[in-house]
Amino acid sequence: MSSPTNVRFPDPLDKRLAGYARRVGVKKSTVVVGALREWLRMEAHPGIVFVKTVTGERRAAVAVGPQVWSIAEAWQQHPAGQRNPADVAATLGLTERDVQTALAYWAEYRDEIDQLIDRHHADQDDALAAWERRRALDAV
Repeated sequence: MSSPTNVRFPDPLDKRLAGYARRVGVKKSTVVVGALREWLRMEAHPGIVFVKTVTGERRAAVAVGPQVWSIAEAWQQHPAGQRNPADVAATLGLTERDVQTALAYWAEYRDEIDQLIDRHHADQDDALAAWERRRALDAV
């Protein structure tokens, strides 16, 4: 469910918003809602920013490093007994605070980040299968 909110933008900002919405093919309200959602998340999790990926998606990332999903994946790859922010930070070349920031974001948006990890693994599997099919042609 959504509720209407009347927001007035200064003319130059409204023109830029309208131009952007037209270029990406969405309504102005969709752009505003997405921007506000990201801003509220960044406010709640200082050190988190949103970056545009090569596919055009916007994903949460640590401001000084990799996307949150990749830190979460590294966390999962450490054995349970060695899974701590200091070790993960050392592995990734980040600060412990960066890892803590990513873990806090992951904890709040667990489903979203877990889905990104799953998609990344599926993409890796697809790429490996394509490479193996290509390598098989060398034997022909």
